[in-house]
Amino acid sequence: MSYQPVACEMALYNKWQNETLLGHCDSLPEATLSEDKGLFFSSILATLDHILHVDRTLIQYFSTGNLTPFDPNTRPTDGYGAYKDARIAEDADILALCQNAAPDWFEETITFHSEKLGRSREIPRWFYAAQMFNHQTHHRSQVTSVLQTMGIAYGNTDMPHNPLSKM
Repeated sequence: MSYQPVACEMALYNKWQNETLLGHCDSLPEATLSEDKGLFFSSILATLDHILHVDRTLIQYFSTGNLTPFDPNTRPTDGYGAYKDARIAEDADILALCQNAAPDWFEETITFHSEKLGRSREIPRWFYAAQMFNHQTHHRSQVTSVLQTMGIAYGNTDMPHNPLSKM
């Protein structure tokens, strides 16, 4: 089985959910987005920056096989406007990567050495793509929960309702 169609569907889902989230964030002052809301990364904006940073790190890794040093607290953007522009561009890049990949590209393996496990593992690219999409959903749900407590109804997150899906 080729993972490429699944990756493309997840990239479309990711784009839809990020566009929805940006629409809600657009209505909030930057001070609110930067305020400590008790999230793991403190604020809505810091959490969104974390997602973007992990996306870039994982894509670089599963595209090249080169793992760079990683600090989860790195802030790749400075302010909401810069974040929004970077997020839109990253979502376009993720979708293009998935659409332009050879059908068996996601099945190719990358060697990963885990210090925690004390061993190396051969893991297919699709595993890291799945991790990226799962990570996005995990942290986006933290942000949408905060929005809900602020009285902002986020809306539907179910994949069958994705208007960008070709299915």
